[in-house]
Amino acid sequence: MKKSLNIFNHAPLRLASRASRLAMCQAELVKKRLLPIATEIQPITTHGDRVLDRSLADAGGKGLFIKELEKAILAGVSDAAIHSMKDMETYFAPGTEIAAVLPREDRRDALLGGYASLADLPKGAIVGTSSVRRRALLLHHRPDLLVKLLRGNVIRRIGLLRAGDYDAIILAVAGLRRLGLDIPYSPLASDVMPTAAAQGALAVQIASPRDERTRSVSAVLTRINCFRAAAEVTAERAVLAYLDGSCHTPIAASAIYGDDGMLRLDAMILRPDGDAAHRRHIAGSVDDAASLGKELGAALLTDAGGREFLV
Repeated sequence: MKKSLNIFNHAPLRLASRASRLAMCQAELVKKRLLPIATEIQPITTHGDRVLDRSLADAGGKGLFIKELEKAILAGVSDAAIHSMKDMETYFAPGTEIAAVLPREDRRDALLGGYASLADLPKGAIVGTSSVRRRALLLHHRPDLLVKLLRGNVIRRIGLLRAGDYDAIILAVAGLRRLGLDIPYSPLASDVMPTAAAQGALAVQIASPRDERTRSVSAVLTRINCFRAAAEVTAERAVLAYLDGSCHTPIAASAIYGDDGMLRLDAMILRPDGDAAHRRHIAGSVDDAASLGKELGAALLTDAGGREFLV
């Protein structure tokens, strides 16, 4: 390990990150956990950050935030890339792997706009979100709402709310907490707004080890991996992988790793307009995280009558 540390004294470990304020805060969290290893953060403005007039689904999917960071690590320009793991597709670039998942932040969704719950929103309220999951869940509970596209970084979205473009918006509690924003919000209970797979989790992606430097990168990052968080997101992402989840498919998946060593996985699929939904729970050993996700995904498809439900 000492040799792994020494290599970064001559050339710091390079962490690629999206250039948004939230992404840079997240990169700083990783940098802090890697101390005393010398690191530097490389901000990259991704295509997803530049395209704001369309939903992620219409603009090209989750990969809009990921592909340019993956290119940087595969080219050797960066040693690792830091992602909000919910933004990652179920399959990522060949020749790369996840070296670490950090301890998870609050995974709930947050309602901003001065309302305590979805039930308190006035009839016909304009609610902003870019997520097909959040849109479907909003309409599932409140079909009277007008759900409008909301893109851009957290600060921009809050600015649009304050400007009166929306009556309320939905953001992730994790992002608000990491930014340390002093703004009122109401966390939404998971029984009402089940969360996206890997919400609240940060992933560190690296090129698969092939030489002394990449092996050293893998070794130091493995030290900061949180087994609990990694097990949870493995189960959640297995649900997505089985269902072939994309930005067009409203899917929620949330696993809790209990002190008894068991994983309790909750997942839900909806039609985009929220008029039909199926939800199931499953529990099993943490050693079977991926299998649990696959099993639950299969059960949901059976309930829904087949893959046609996802189209």
